[in-house]
Amino acid sequence: MSEKKNTLLERLQLSSHYNFYRNALWQYGIQIVKYLLPLIVIPYLTRVLEPEGYAVYAYVVSFMTFVQVFVEYGFNLSGTRQIVEAKTAHQKNLITGSIMQARLLLTLFALLVVVPVALAIPLTRDNFVFTLLFFIGVCLRVSTPDFVFQGEEDLRPLTTRYLISKGASTLLTFAFVHSFDDILWVPILDIVSGVIAILWSFAAMKKRFGLGIARASWRSSFRELKRSGLYCFSNATSAVYTSFSTLFIGVALTNQSEIAFWSVSMTAIAAMQSLYGPITTSLYPHLMINKDVGFAKTILFRSAPILILTIILFAVGAPVVMLILGGPSYMEGVPILRLLSPLLFFSYYASVCGWPVLGALGKVKEITLTGVVAALFCIGALLAAGAFGFATMVVICVVRVVSEALLCAGRVLFCVKFAFQGTRA
Repeated sequence: MSEKKNTLLERLQLSSHYNFYRNALWQYGIQIVKYLLPLIVIPYLTRVLEPEGYAVYAYVVSFMTFVQVFVEYGFNLSGTRQIVEAKTAHQKNLITGSIMQARLLLTLFALLVVVPVALAIPLTRDNFVFTLLFFIGVCLRVSTPDFVFQGEEDLRPLTTRYLISKGASTLLTFAFVHSFDDILWVPILDIVSGVIAILWSFAAMKKRFGLGIARASWRSSFRELKRSGLYCFSNATSAVYTSFSTLFIGVALTNQSEIAFWSVSMTAIAAMQSLYGPITTSLYPHLMINKDVGFAKTILFRSAPILILTIILFAVGAPVVMLILGGPSYMEGVPILRLLSPLLFFSYYASVCGWPVLGALGKVKEITLTGVVAALFCIGALLAAGAFGFATMVVICVVRVVSEALLCAGRVLFCVKFAFQGTRA
């Protein structure tokens, strides 16, 4: 038995795709930790902060989501490509320096926006210090040079870093946060976690790749902002119709229960979709380095039966999922969850055909175009439904699924055109 295991391991190590399998495994390690830590921390915070304090925490977390997307700015995609294409260690150090400086500019700009907005909103104004500290923590968290590890196709340090930084923050939360009076410790510990993550990242870069950070000109930083702008815009378009759908439901539907059912259903869908992350994160740099699009085609073909079986099981088990996430009062939302289950199929192929394949081939405009078309269809269809008076939950679910199907179809067609012709699965 051990000989068979060793033979399999040796075969994987000799495979030209070994780095992909290894990195995907480490990324799944991060996903497991990301699932487990909130299951430990969130129930604790809801109890010790009580409803008043947890409402502040939850609102600020939601508020800072926009800051996180803005400061990240798509650098993990554009930066990864540049690290792959760079020829020397000095070039890679300059790339890292330019992107870090560009993120500093984005952070300063975000601060100029966050301060007046936070002062204008009663809840954040009353908890202004908490909000600013949380802002610092978020900016530190997204400023880690993950693109270097992706470009070098070695994601193991990212898993270790996340476990150490978030593990330390979690343990310290239990030690210092005992009531609403201790709420400031939450963002302070988040800052500590961010500092650990950054220091760990640069130490790992030096140890594993002999890389660091070089002082770059501000002109090069502005070039990075221009270069990554399309990546940022492309990612933003893919999130627009999800956000707009939720916003539209809040305006068009008067039944509060249906809104709650939608929210829980999308939470379940998002949890399943997060399982795609390790594949797309690992495949993107791998294809830029390896150029073997036939490997991506093989993954897509072999995933189909697994995805179909998963969707069937998910739809059949929808009552159990809804019971676990929402409780007995949410069981009327089972049909909504079942209507949304095809999203798992379409979003997988849209994700893999997006940045990992088309992005690796430099087809950023095509990725953006498919996202814009899907977003415009979703927004237009929902507005038409509202205008003509047939905006029901069933219609909204169908529009959301069809939007994802359009995104998927567009990216698959572009993959066939630019990547898959003449390749074997």
